Amino acid sequence: MSNTLPVIASPCSLVGGNLTTVPKSVGGLANGFTRPPPSTPSVRVSLRSIGNAAKYAYRWKRAGLATDEFGNKIGRMNKGPTIEELRQQALDRAKQSMYKESGIIMGKLKRLTCLVANMRRETDIDAEYVRLEIKKLTKRAIQEIYAREEELLEQVDKLVKEANTTLDGQYKQLSNLKTQFNSKEMVCTERLEQEIDHEVLKTPAPLITYQENVQQALNFLKTNEANYKRRWVGFRTANEPNFKNTVKVLGFVGISDPRAVRPWRSIGREGIEYGQFRGPVGIDVSMRGEIAISDFENHRVQLLDKNEEFKGVFGSKGSDSGSMKGPNDVKCDKDGRYVVADTFNHRISWYDNKLEHLQSIGRKGNKAGEFDRPRSLAITSEGNIVVADTGNQRVQVFTGDGEYLFAFGDLGKGPGQFKGPHGLAVDHKNNIYVADLYNHRIQVFDESGKFVRSFGKEGRLEGELSEPRAIAFTPSTSPGEAGNLLVAEMENQRVTMFSDDGQYLCIYGDSCEENSSFGCPSGVAVDSEGRIFISDSKLNVIHIL
Repeated sequence: MSNTLPVIASPCSLVGGNLTTVPKSVGGLANGFTRPPPSTPSVRVSLRSIGNAAKYAYRWKRAGLATDEFGNKIGRMNKGPTIEELRQQALDRAKQSMYKESGIIMGKLKRLTCLVANMRRETDIDAEYVRLEIKKLTKRAIQEIYAREEELLEQVDKLVKEANTTLDGQYKQLSNLKTQFNSKEMVCTERLEQEIDHEVLKTPAPLITYQENVQQALNFLKTNEANYKRRWVGFRTANEPNFKNTVKVLGFVGISDPRAVRPWRSIGREGIEYGQFRGPVGIDVSMRGEIAISDFENHRVQLLDKNEEFKGVFGSKGSDSGSMKGPNDVKCDKDGRYVVADTFNHRISWYDNKLEHLQSIGRKGNKAGEFDRPRSLAITSEGNIVVADTGNQRVQVFTGDGEYLFAFGDLGKGPGQFKGPHGLAVDHKNNIYVADLYNHRIQVFDESGKFVRSFGKEGRLEGELSEPRAIAFTPSTSPGEAGNLLVAEMENQRVTMFSDDGQYLCIYGDSCEENSSFGCPSGVAVDSEGRIFISDSKLNVIHIL
């Protein structure tokens, strides 16, 4: 067979030109061709030359130097695929690759769906397991309670028996006291018959007072000795004294505080009108005898005169100057101004005696001079303002004009630490007393903020405290000495009296007696006459003892 093919036209003639017209940018596209002589119209080439021609024609096609027709002709000459066929093959391969990738993605998605379903099924199984465990634990706890019921009842019976034994002993003491009263009364009667002129009956005033006290105690014994045996030790109502807390007067037994046997009275009621309250909290009595009450939920301060009649009001809900948000306390300074703890505006505000707003200090924060829900105030003899910065678990001290001085305290249970500092009071030496609400104690600091001592612990017995909310001193009975400290306890619903060094004295109110307990004593103050004012934020009244 011949190794040559028939004479064909030059590839260059198919594109309407010759190889000399190919630009240099094509870069060797004519490699493998032999330039024909100018006079030769055709050339005889080998099979290899035809393949090269097809290859370079395809390159020309990609470079835009040849037409599809030329490429297809060259392809047919080389018995290979045409440009359209190559394009279709590339498209088919792309589709196959896309289908393959799509299958992989769908497989992954299916596996992920199965995984999510398994996780959901396992979560349902775990939730059901937890519910079953809770039911088991609850059933076990109930069984243990039933199992210990008899033991607990025996303990209660034992405690009741011990309490009754103690009360029986005290009742015997009362009987002895009653006998002594009767004998002393007889002696006094005989002495009176001997020394007093029967024509002009003039009994000395001290003796009349003495007889009245004796008769009062006898009448109480006569009307209450049947019920006394059923009372628990450690509580005393305002009109039924516990005779364990007594002192000897004129050689006989008398009540330690005359107000303990005097029923209290209450003023005010729930409402928004003048003289009505919604959550009264802080309370103070000015040097003029005016009673200032922070009306918490009405966002105002109300004033009563010394006859307990409505006198004035200032403040309204808001954050602007002269407005309030939940005022928790109010104090009257020596200049006749009113200082208000504007709790939820996180500031302290001053008002003059004309009830006009003067200034405010503070904002929400924990830096010096900033506050987080300040709830109580006290004023030293020098006029400094002491602030219970409750949310920041500290106490801050300012001058009377609001200039920051110092602070003390932080969160904790140790000496000098607080868990909700609330009530404040200052004694004659400017020692600062702080009602540490959730530590259930009273802490004492000197005027520089140095810890001195503390007293009280959580409980309901004598000398114990439960959430002390407010404190105040009674007037001093001797120059240079402090009065007694009154502590309003929210949880125990009573007011307890201590000496300034923390010795228990007596109790006002009894949470065990429905008709003699406070609702929620939240503020306490004492006037110059010794009257005790207690704000009751639950009953929305002011109790006066």
